[in-house]
Amino acid sequence: MQRKVLLFCFSLNIILAGVVYAADSAREDTVIRSFETIMEKVATFFRGNPKLLTKVSPPETPNIQAYSITHFQMNRISHDILTSNSIITPYIGYIDVDTEVADNKPCGNQGFSKIEKEGWSKIDDAIRNADSTACFVIRTPQIGVIRHRFMFRYHVKTGIWGLSEIVYPDGTINGRFMALLGVPSPWFPVMNESQALTYNKEWIQLLKSL
Repeated sequence: MQRKVLLFCFSLNIILAGVVYAADSAREDTVIRSFETIMEKVATFFRGNPKLLTKVSPPETPNIQAYSITHFQMNRISHDILTSNSIITPYIGYIDVDTEVADNKPCGNQGFSKIEKEGWSKIDDAIRNADSTACFVIRTPQIGVIRHRFMFRYHVKTGIWGLSEIVYPDGTINGRFMALLGVPSPWFPVMNESQALTYNKEWIQLLKSL
């Protein structure tokens, strides 16, 4: 009798283990597929080689500002999903977008030093020169390809991925992009100007949809 009970318990444990494995496998498939959808959305956006209106301001003199247009040309995109120790957000995902960049700063009239220009003192002047090919300088030879890392967390309760932050590979905040989400950082204040909200509309829509 005792042997039958042990065999029954053993069989039940195997069945339960199989059910748990199947449930975990199904959830992981859902997690992966949903993240790949986000990755494709980001890839589609950057394949368009978008331009971004940026405002920079020295932390020590925040009343001085410079506006410029940065042109991003995607070089490569990749992604991965990692497990975490959190029960609520058990998965962490990231999307790496490698881009070459060019900007129209040299044609501007605003600089924070005597060495180089940082753009224009007026936002309308920066926008007016957004398509001036002669103004744009490719920065890749000096700074190389830049990697922008979009970090996400998967929330079990909602079953939805949420963008947590945008950083560089060393973990420092990507102030240029985070400012679009209303998060200021040194050198990159939030842009509330109506011209900026209009020009960067597609950027803002993308980031808020992630």
